[in-house]
Amino acid sequence: MKNLAWIAPVVAAAGLAGFAATFVLERGAFRSAVVGWARRDLKVRAQLAASTLRESLATSDFRRIHEFGDGCDADGVRLTVLGRGGGVFFDTLRRGAAGPESIYESAPCGEFEVRLGLPVERVLAPFNRANLGFILAGLVGAAGVFLVFFATYTQSVRIREYKRLEKFRREFIADFSHEIRTPLAAIMGSVDILGTCGESERGAYIEMAMKGTKRLAALAQDILDLSRLERPGMSIQAFPNDPDDFVKTSVKELLPLAREKGVRLAVPPGRGGGRPLRPVEIDAELMFRALSNLVGNALRHSGSPEVLVWAEETARETRFVVEDCGKGIPPELASNVFERFSRVDKSRSAATGGAGLGLAIVRQIARLHGGDVSLEPVAPHGCRFAISIPSK
Repeated sequence: MKNLAWIAPVVAAAGLAGFAATFVLERGAFRSAVVGWARRDLKVRAQLAASTLRESLATSDFRRIHEFGDGCDADGVRLTVLGRGGGVFFDTLRRGAAGPESIYESAPCGEFEVRLGLPVERVLAPFNRANLGFILAGLVGAAGVFLVFFATYTQSVRIREYKRLEKFRREFIADFSHEIRTPLAAIMGSVDILGTCGESERGAYIEMAMKGTKRLAALAQDILDLSRLERPGMSIQAFPNDPDDFVKTSVKELLPLAREKGVRLAVPPGRGGGRPLRPVEIDAELMFRALSNLVGNALRHSGSPEVLVWAEETARETRFVVEDCGKGIPPELASNVFERFSRVDKSRSAATGGAGLGLAIVRQIARLHGGDVSLEPVAPHGCRFAISIPSK
């Protein structure tokens, strides 16, 4: 269906183009018809005028000719009598005056020729009135087509958005149910056994229940944090920070976790260019959360003996980089690592408690700062995550 989405606007555009072409052609045909009707009527009137003036012209009765000419002038018709050789014998238009653009028809009258003229403006008056009505009708019709198309398109967009949200809701419920199943099973199993086991075994089952409880609490906290970050109108408290100082402070706070995992966590000297970096406007609390998520993932899951963190800048942005030399992420999975509940190793959550929300939180924090997060492979193996923040 997505490949056919272009049909509706094309059909609407073709319909409007066809309507416009038909209107132009029919308008020209109607104008020609109106002029033709006027010419035929004027031809008959010229013949009647010639018959009426025949005796007056033959006797040079100028009084009768002038009376007839005054009647024509009052009716908005120009009367011209041409004599022998084509010279003007009589004309209702004052000599030397410029008359309006007109159409003319003539009839022979003995040695004379009687010619009647009708202003084009008067001839086309019915056409102009009808033309205005056609234009208004066309505009109303086009507006109606546009409104129908717009309403249909808007409704289709709403339906697609509803389907997308419904799909996300179903997937979220399924993923969430899957994530809480393991810790709930551990808690319930431990509680059941506690009632029947001996004193020497209770400590192990209590510890198992506590681990399951902590995993549930961490999952609930991640979901609440991501929901808060994605809330419409969410704003951040951004202030200028020195990128190097921010990275060094963040790494210092994360060193205990690195020592616990037996991984070296460091800021490589000169990696960001070896020169002072421009201050960058960030929400320090949120950015530390993003950086700690990246570092925590590298410490827990990469298998790398070393994790490096640094800041660097280009002409347009400041980047906070976390790099490891671990097992890396397969290219076919790299495009989905920032989605909710996405994990490279589907079996690892039971061992580490990761629910796959950490990188989704990182991406949302980066976007709240007007930037984004990217993943790049490191040769010969490893990962480099970079949070890019545009320079102000």
